[in-house]
Amino acid sequence: MVSLLVLTGCSTNANKQASKGSSKTVQSTTVKKNGQAAKKTSSSKSAKRVTTKTKVATTVWNQTKRQKLAKFMQTWQTDMGQTYKGTYKGDQPDHLGFIFPKVLENGDLDGHVKWGSTSVHLTWSKNGENGSEYQIVEVATGGVSGTHFPTTYLFCIHNGQPVVFMTQTTNGGVLDIQDTQNSALQTGFAKILTGSEPAVLTDASLNSDVSSDVNSSPQQWPSAYKGTWYYYDTYSKNVEHVTSEKISDVKLSYLKSTKSKWLNIRGAHQNAGDGDSEYVRYHYYDGRQIPVMMMASGAAPWFDSNAYRSEALAKQMKDFQFGDEVKTRDEDQ
Repeated sequence: MVSLLVLTGCSTNANKQASKGSSKTVQSTTVKKNGQAAKKTSSSKSAKRVTTKTKVATTVWNQTKRQKLAKFMQTWQTDMGQTYKGTYKGDQPDHLGFIFPKVLENGDLDGHVKWGSTSVHLTWSKNGENGSEYQIVEVATGGVSGTHFPTTYLFCIHNGQPVVFMTQTTNGGVLDIQDTQNSALQTGFAKILTGSEPAVLTDASLNSDVSSDVNSSPQQWPSAYKGTWYYYDTYSKNVEHVTSEKISDVKLSYLKSTKSKWLNIRGAHQNAGDGDSEYVRYHYYDGRQIPVMMMASGAAPWFDSNAYRSEALAKQMKDFQFGDEVKTRDEDQ
């Protein structure tokens, strides 16, 4: 929206008003006297000036931000050794027959997009202000040269917040999307959209007190592991939960593996069995980093589930895997 600010500047009567310091607009004319024609003194007539200042109100997404994203993606894809076609360059990215932004504009994807177990309605928005919950403002498709399945990134404004979704395949005509776990893309898009770049949280900071709490006497639950976690049980097909037990009822130790330094949990008087193992790390969800607990069991340990802080999130994500999980029992056979 463009707003006009009208300022009225006034000059005073040079002969009569200057000494009085008046700021009022004064127009002085000589009235007809004795049949003489009145004359106007141009110097005594105030000059009415209209100054127009234009304050440009930018939309949420605009050409300036589009150009910034194009420049950012050029640098990013070069660093990654990949090539992408993007709507920010005027391209029409093709993801396995889905041509963007056409499939969003004509509604071909309506009812065919899922985020975890949740169906979502994606819309195309040129300015980020169409009022929809999921507004896609740019799309990029590509990857490493020679790969059969492209990676497509959807730069989205979800409820006013930036999030970069990605997809690599389709499932029976359904486009499955998820947050990209590439922090450079998430923070880069956020900075372009909002002007502020989010800090990238580390798994090390999340687990900073594990060592001291395990080695303390008495032991303590590390802060990231306390409380209740929710996970989807693939056998019962229900969302279950696990809560940190009373510390005196358990025995904590480290279990090192090639990927993680697990927190191993056994009963306080348990002498046999491998117990349960947990590792909390950060993953992107809805454009921001959240703690996700990897739950495992057995000697390996073998992956069982990912757990979340909310029941609703566990229900949405179900048995989704982020790609950093250890092998399951079946995969390790």
